[in-house]
Amino acid sequence: MSELVRRATDADAAELARMRRLALTCPAVPWSTPRLVPDGPWTEECGQALAAMLTDQAQETFAAFVVDAAPGRVAACAMGFLLPRLPGPGSDKPFNGDISTVATDPGFRRRGYARAVVIALRDWMVERGCKRITLTASSEGEPLYASLGFVADEPRMSWRAE
Repeated sequence: MSELVRRATDADAAELARMRRLALTCPAVPWSTPRLVPDGPWTEECGQALAAMLTDQAQETFAAFVVDAAPGRVAACAMGFLLPRLPGPGSDKPFNGDISTVATDPGFRRRGYARAVVIALRDWMVERGCKRITLTASSEGEPLYASLGFVADEPRMSWRAE
């Protein structure tokens, strides 16, 4: 399966933005109707931001891995960030990882593509000195992440400007 996975480039930015929008439609209740996520300027802005991050790979703080459906079309992706951290008693590793988006196009599900791209992204993070990787799982994704060794780590809190 790993031969199908490749690291995304800036040429994949628009497709990655499409996949991010798809990931955001994941229903709150498992296997129910997908949430409505409006299209709009944010998808183009997301594509531009992704292109910039993928172009500036010298920073090595962001990566995306994909499985192609066809030339110019992505079947599955996983995207994530390395977040600098201060050493502490539990780790002297320089980064924590955050997997921000995992998505599989509906026509390509149940083929192991999500597993393959998540493993590639996890391995990339670990190779760069990551000890802890976090993600927010949908109900549908939880079994996959659990099978890869991810465990629930609550409470997770956040603040958002209004």
